[in-house]
Amino acid sequence: MESLTTESFREKIYFDDNKSAVLFTAPWCGFCRSMKLMIEKAEPDFGSIKFYMVDIDKEPSLKTAFGISAVPTFILFEEGKPLNRATGLLKKTELYTLLGAEVMTQ
Repeated sequence: MESLTTESFREKIYFDDNKSAVLFTAPWCGFCRSMKLMIEKAEPDFGSIKFYMVDIDKEPSLKTAFGISAVPTFILFEEGKPLNRATGLLKKTELYTLLGAEVMTQ
């Protein structure tokens, strides 16, 4: 999962017409590590969604811009706009529901 800076966020999220999912995280957050691992395992199950993460300690302007008050926070974007959001450690089924429209059937 690629880490984004404020600058790369503009390029990868705001100027992309596809859906993107961003995990707002911090290195001191145990739930964030668990969430990251779950997303990395689930990533192949999702169609064209691109997955990224933002370290809120390194990118406080993004933390402020999206009102991140707790981590992990997961935001789904479409055409640069927030589409769906969840905070806290999600269960796998909750993650799939959040991104459900893009789950590929096997």
